Amino acid sequence: MKNTLIIILLILLYSCQEEKKTGIVSEIRLVKNEKIQKKNEVFIKVNDTIDSFFINLFVDEMQDKPDMLYFGEKYKKTSIIIPTDKSIRIIGGNPMMSLFYELNIEKGDSVFIDLEKISISESKQIKYPVFKIPNSDRKWNELNFGFLLYKENIKSKAIENNIEGFRASKWDSKKKYFNATELLDSLKENNLISNDFYADKKINQKLKFVTSKVRDARRQNKNLDIKNLGIDLNDEKLLSNKEYISYLRAIVLFQYFNKEKRVPFTAQFDFINNNETFLNSNTKLILLDSYLKSIFFVEKMSFEKYLTEFNNLNTNEAIKNKWVLVVNAQKLNTDKLNKANRSVGVLTNLVNDNELTFEEVLAYHKGKILLVDFWASWCSPCRQEMPYLKNIKVKFNENEFQIIEISIDKDYSAWVRASKLENLIDEENNFIITNWKKTNLYKNYNIKTIPRYLLFDRDGKIIDDDAPRPSEKKLEKLIKASM
Repeated sequence: MKNTLIIILLILLYSCQEEKKTGIVSEIRLVKNEKIQKKNEVFIKVNDTIDSFFINLFVDEMQDKPDMLYFGEKYKKTSIIIPTDKSIRIIGGNPMMSLFYELNIEKGDSVFIDLEKISISESKQIKYPVFKIPNSDRKWNELNFGFLLYKENIKSKAIENNIEGFRASKWDSKKKYFNATELLDSLKENNLISNDFYADKKINQKLKFVTSKVRDARRQNKNLDIKNLGIDLNDEKLLSNKEYISYLRAIVLFQYFNKEKRVPFTAQFDFINNNETFLNSNTKLILLDSYLKSIFFVEKMSFEKYLTEFNNLNTNEAIKNKWVLVVNAQKLNTDKLNKANRSVGVLTNLVNDNELTFEEVLAYHKGKILLVDFWASWCSPCRQEMPYLKNIKVKFNENEFQIIEISIDKDYSAWVRASKLENLIDEENNFIITNWKKTNLYKNYNIKTIPRYLLFDRDGKIIDDDAPRPSEKKLEKLIKASM
């Protein structure tokens, strides 16, 4: 009887343990199968911020200039939340050191950046960003392939950075390509990267290598047999690959403009559009689309004419819709900055779209010391000063001191993006000005460069028309002395 009781107890205990295990497994499965809704934002944090760290941010394919993000102890910034409902791209590096990195970030990702030291010569060290995205399925070696390859290139002397003069580095393209393929093969063999990543990087590294060969041949006026480069000139599987398009554009310059140093994108568009070349119809269309994008950025005055030409031959609905969106966004941008009732020098903000003159802003804040900051989204020194401006702002009572932000951006959407990144989106005193160079502000204070700071007293009279930058301690002293 006693033995029977023991057996029953053991069975009950085992059953409880099994039930408990089953419950845990079910709970894990529920968590895994539950579709997590990603937020419309990207979080970026830099862990090592003793030295300053800078990245360029692209949130739109048709973004003319990158937004600039600064991190570091001196900027008092270690992290940022970027509002976005789509993927974004960060790029950076140091051309003098042949250092370039790029990372595509999906909506909802949290990116953590460590800065790893790499010795590039006996006397030089650099810090290379190493990325971690804990809430992503992407593998560490995929996120940091550039870091691994750069270390290998330094080690094998495919890149040398101990040269004096303007060009501080030299490189061996063939050795760099060999290192890339060796590294990819090794990572693939050890299951440290996915098959898709391996295939994409393999072809991209080859495309970069052959593109450099074509450009070198053109620059040095050497013969080159294109057929022996091993890349199909009409590979429709690669038409969405930007490295492939760069390769085709290099071929066009080599084949048809070999004696010309600088060739406008409009001239390249015209040649491909009006002549029989090595391109089939689909490849020709994609290449013309890429030239049109360059014309949009570099030769804006010709864009409308070439868009009409492109639309006359374009049969691809997706590409057609893309350019419709671009044109509509451009029209909205123009309308925002040039409303019929907005005359030269009108200031408007994002909070209530008020239309004010600078004199009205001064009058509204009469009785306060005013610091006026002229800036733009594309102005790197302006953006570097923003954290210092915020620091000054919190040191003074808002009833006695106020900062007025005036952007001279010509691109309304760029101003909006920069305002979001600098936490100015809800500030009533964050303005954009229309027709900047025609304004009395521009003429009266001779504002030819930015950043530029004007300091006004409580009666709206100028104290200093070229005040120190916020990062300089003497600005704070000047403000206190004016109280």
